Amino acid sequence: MDPQKLSATVSVIPNRSQFFWYESITLSCPGSEKSSGWTLMRNTSNQIFEPCNSWGISNDSSCTIEDTYPSDTGVYWCQSERGECTNTINITVPDSGVILHSPASPAKEGEKVSLHCSYRETINQVSSNFTANFYKAELFIGSRPDGKISFPTVGTSDEGFYKCKHPTKGESPQSWLSVREKQPHNLPPPPPLPSIMSLPRMVCTVLLIILYIVLTIVCVKAHQQWKKGKTLSIMI
Repeated sequence: MDPQKLSATVSVIPNRSQFFWYESITLSCPGSEKSSGWTLMRNTSNQIFEPCNSWGISNDSSCTIEDTYPSDTGVYWCQSERGECTNTINITVPDSGVILHSPASPAKEGEKVSLHCSYRETINQVSSNFTANFYKAELFIGSRPDGKISFPTVGTSDEGFYKCKHPTKGESPQSWLSVREKQPHNLPPPPPLPSIMSLPRMVCTVLLIILYIVLTIVCVKAHQQWKKGKTLSIMI
């Protein structure tokens, strides 16, 4: 059976697609009440169609990885017993100490989005306080002294693969920034068109008008004749 894609989506907390070693992440399937038997699934370089109980801690419709490793790099999604599937999320845990903080879930068109470049010196020491170079589709797009580049109102033209580079510690993997188009507001329905009179009804209406005019003329003439006759009788 071919998997069916639902409106429900898989989400990740924190909402980013790149992680350092030994971080904790939770993936969940909101809207699971619309289906039954949801399971978090993933494909990695080592295993495909791997359920949550093989790589994480399952809790109803969510799954937690307590300590991330490069082997957790892969594609994640939710799947029901009936073969229904949500969207997919890419998770990357690089060997290097440089990552790009970019949203894993699609950003909404028009909202503000920031990409952070981070370097982990030790397990407990992470810094973005350095000048980072940013690239889109391998093309240099700017250098930022605070390690952050922002899109005040992100648009679909901003979609693409992004990465950042530390001055001396290397560069991050690429991450795809997805932007969801803003849905147009539902416009009120146009007012109904005035009804068009059918031909038979129009003919009847015209005939009635003509009949009314004829009767009016006849009545006027009859009244004039009566008045004229009355005048003659008085004279005689």
